[in-house]
Amino acid sequence: MHSTNLSRRSLLTGLAASVAALSPVSLFAQADRVLRVTKTPSCGCCGAWIDMARAHGFAVEVTDSYDYAGMKAAAGVPDDLLSCHTATIGGYAVEGHVPFAAIDHMLATRPDITGISVPDMPPESPGMGGDRDAIVPVTAWGGSAGAGAPYPFAD
Repeated sequence: MHSTNLSRRSLLTGLAASVAALSPVSLFAQADRVLRVTKTPSCGCCGAWIDMARAHGFAVEVTDSYDYAGMKAAAGVPDDLLSCHTATIGGYAVEGHVPFAAIDHMLATRPDITGISVPDMPPESPGMGGDRDAIVPVTAWGGSAGAGAPYPFAD
C-alpha cells in the first residue's frame, strides 16, 4: 500500500511539473527566443548573422524575400535606420546586424520601443566581420525612443 501511495505521489508531482512547464509564462519565455528573420535570398552576411544567432541560443526561422521595401515596411523600420535583414522577436523589430547582447537586454527589460537597429552594415558588427560578441552602437525607435535614440545596453 505504501508503494502505491508513493507511485501516486510521484505521478502527481510529475504531472504538476509537466503543467508548470507548459504554463503560459514558460511558453512565452520559449517563444521569446524565436527570432524570425526576413532577408533577401542571396545575402551572405545575413546568413552569417543568423548562424551567430543560433550559436547564441536563439531559435531562428528564416524567410527569403525579394521585397526589400516590403519587409522593412512590415516591421515599421524608419528609412534612416535601414540595414540588410529584418527580424522580429518578442513583439519587437530587430533591423540589421544588431549585437545579441542588445537583443537579450531588450527582451529582459521590455522597453517601450518598436525596435532596435544597427543602420547600414558596419564592418565590425556581428556577421559583417565582427564576432558573435561584437558590440556596435544600436539605435532604438518608436514608443519612448521616438524617431530614434541611442539604445544603451552595454557597460
